[in-house]
Amino acid sequence: MKAKYLSLAALALMGTLASCQSDDEATANSFARPDNAVSINVSVGSLKGTTRSNAIATDDTQRQFNQGDQISVSTNDQEAVLFQCTSTDDQTWTEAVPNKFLLWTQPMLTFSAYYPATTGTSMTAFTLPADQSSTEKIAKADYMTRQQVISRPEGGSDIQMQLERKMARVIVRISGFGSQYRDDQKTVSNVSIYSEASGIENGNPTGSSTEIQPYAQGTGGQGSTYTALVVPGYGDSGARFIQLTDGEGSTLLVKGIPELNAGNSYTFNLVVGKNRIEVESVTVQDWTTGETLTGGQATEAVAPTETLLTTITATAKEQASYSTANVATVSFSYTAGGSSAYLANWGWWGYGWIATVTAAEGYTITKCIFYDDANRTATDSEAPFVVETTEEDKTPRINGTPIDGGNMWSKGIKKIEVYGYVTP
Repeated sequence: MKAKYLSLAALALMGTLASCQSDDEATANSFARPDNAVSINVSVGSLKGTTRSNAIATDDTQRQFNQGDQISVSTNDQEAVLFQCTSTDDQTWTEAVPNKFLLWTQPMLTFSAYYPATTGTSMTAFTLPADQSSTEKIAKADYMTRQQVISRPEGGSDIQMQLERKMARVIVRISGFGSQYRDDQKTVSNVSIYSEASGIENGNPTGSSTEIQPYAQGTGGQGSTYTALVVPGYGDSGARFIQLTDGEGSTLLVKGIPELNAGNSYTFNLVVGKNRIEVESVTVQDWTTGETLTGGQATEAVAPTETLLTTITATAKEQASYSTANVATVSFSYTAGGSSAYLANWGWWGYGWIATVTAAEGYTITKCIFYDDANRTATDSEAPFVVETTEEDKTPRINGTPIDGGNMWSKGIKKIEVYGYVTP
């Protein structure tokens, strides 16, 4: 009887297990992919095949997504679904969140898609990342959107979403160096590329100029390139565009952001010389196809480069208007109790005086470097270019900050270096 009892118990247990398995299978089947689930394929523009996130590439790999890339897709009143690239080789896409699908509820639907699927990004809004120094980071700056009306394909095949690039690509190539440099000085560092705006809102540029840390290829010598994705715009002749440090430690600047169009790739070939950067040539290409566009060799699109225009040296007590080399003028004004004088060892000094540097006709000033009596310096890079003292303290101040860091060491101003360019 005991053996029979155990046998019956085992049968009962097997029945229980079978019941559990049936329940699990039923649960699994309840999450099977619906027959009316939407499947996608993605391309840029009108090209066939999947494309995209190799933002730094200049060959066919610039038209390929990488495994793990995600795109947000929504339709009509359905909640957006993230689709993820699951195979670089096959360029296939699946839902990133299990059991969350877009469904064919009508024969024809309006689909909206955008990349990258990052926090704060949407069909109408994007904030440009300032750090684009790695392949992963620059890929997140490649903002694209698309809205399409699509009919349900026969046989359940993928829908084709053709995304449109909203950014412009800027490549800075170091083509050469001036003969003034020694071989060990023919290098650059601290390269920055500036975007005219910081983001996009409802299809329009928004925000102020943004300094981009680009993706660097090379060690700073001839042939090195620096790539950044920027917000397209009509250009800004007074804004910083490219900034770098040369092999002597000097900061050089290209002023003037040219007009840049979405979906275009611009290569600026630079020759670095002492005190200036020469834009040797500019090539404009279709970012997706690599096709060179008409007019792509025009160098006139780039604003003049910054150079040292003149040095204003304190040699006597200032006049109402102190001019040098017909390039720049420094004018003095005073507070109610202010006054100034000239001493050979201090330069211009006193209390409550303000000196303003302005350009003569035909010149544009981009920055002024002010030197105190011990060659301590402070730079003013935004007009008006002003140095001042207070009625209580004769320490020169630039934008309210003492030139000596607030230690009350500086007594006056000995000279002013004026940088800029001849106005086109």
